[in-house]
Amino acid sequence: MLPKQENFKLARKMAVEGLGRSNLEERAAKSGGRHELSSGGSASIRLAYLGNEFVVSFPPGSIEAGIGQERLSLREEILFLHYLAQATGTFPSGRWISFLEIPGGAFYHPVFLQRCQAPLVRTFGPDPEALRTAVGPMRGEPLGMGDVGVKIRAFPFIPLALILWRGDAEFQAGGSLLFDDSIAEHLPAEDIVILAETVVWKLIKAKSTEQRA
Repeated sequence: MLPKQENFKLARKMAVEGLGRSNLEERAAKSGGRHELSSGGSASIRLAYLGNEFVVSFPPGSIEAGIGQERLSLREEILFLHYLAQATGTFPSGRWISFLEIPGGAFYHPVFLQRCQAPLVRTFGPDPEALRTAVGPMRGEPLGMGDVGVKIRAFPFIPLALILWRGDAEFQAGGSLLFDDSIAEHLPAEDIVILAETVVWKLIKAKSTEQRA
């Protein structure tokens, strides 16, 4: 069995090869990105991800961040490439659904609760207002749901909703992540877990950084 890092490298290699065989102009259009050609004939796609723009170039399938931005982790690069390869161009409907309602979501639901929802509630439940600040770098927007709700556009056609309810003497604080019902048009359930987990942990990191400042 290959070590996890080697599995990630293999998954990335396969994703790049698949995209390299595709119509990149079509992939850009269906993902909400922008296709560009250089004078030398190489192609690139500019795509927004969590409030920042990244450029993937073919060949060799490298992903470049803008000035002052953090590079994507290997797992994020795979997610980025999977979205480029699978997005259908379907616009968000505005109808929010739970993870369980996503095709294949029931199988991954325990993992989703453990890696995504539980850390969100544990970190922001006691201080829901901190979520409003943490989503700033992702260009999050207020959402009129729960006691504190925000909307983040992870990719051009994939918005996420993060919702918190304050606790009181009778009830513990609660929270939830919701998805537009079109999300399965762009990513499978396994990748959606990775996306949600990535967003939550970036927010936790942002909160920690804010507290230290």
